[in-house]
Amino acid sequence: MAFDLTKASRSPARSVTSAMHNSRLFWCGLALAAWVSGCAHRGRTEAAQPEKTRVTTSPRLEILAQQIKANPNDSQARANRGYTLALLGRKDEARAELQKAVELKDNAAMRNRVGWAYFNMEDFATAAREFAKAAELSSHRSHYDYYSQVLGYWGTGETRKALENYQLAVERDPRFGEFKTLSDRTSEWTPLERRAMHETYVLWSKTWKP
Repeated sequence: MAFDLTKASRSPARSVTSAMHNSRLFWCGLALAAWVSGCAHRGRTEAAQPEKTRVTTSPRLEILAQQIKANPNDSQARANRGYTLALLGRKDEARAELQKAVELKDNAAMRNRVGWAYFNMEDFATAAREFAKAAELSSHRSHYDYYSQVLGYWGTGETRKALENYQLAVERDPRFGEFKTLSDRTSEWTPLERRAMHETYVLWSKTWKP
């Protein structure tokens, strides 16, 4: 995750290693089917949930509000507040903060940071654009460029681009190449972020892994 800021921990996906059988073609097809199924139902997750009381604020949010009050031009605080608001489901407020953060500091790191917030709001098209812009601005030198773009392309259903960037992410950080180290690497990511990476890993491990 870019900026190495704390993210909400949630349970990891099941290990794919226990699901391995002898037929490579069978599992390639199964992985592709899982990918398509996940894409088809991705936007309906919240609708399927029973109605329940939602948390709409947090101590972290209050601290960030105080920082912004003291310095309205603190782009980092605004980006962090936008991300926190995104996780709390306060999307309109989140977008306002994210847009202000980019206005104050339009660089690769900021574009990447706001991309994660848009991703968690399930605004996948905007997230993909922000991740791509961040990678362009950094000339693909930032350690998070490739795996961030995996999230964006997973969200928009661009499977080949997601896999291409996953391979590049593995080459830059081998921890993405094995399920255990991937799980450790993403242990503090949100469930949606982890799901995107784990589903991409399943497909990559069956079709691209050496």
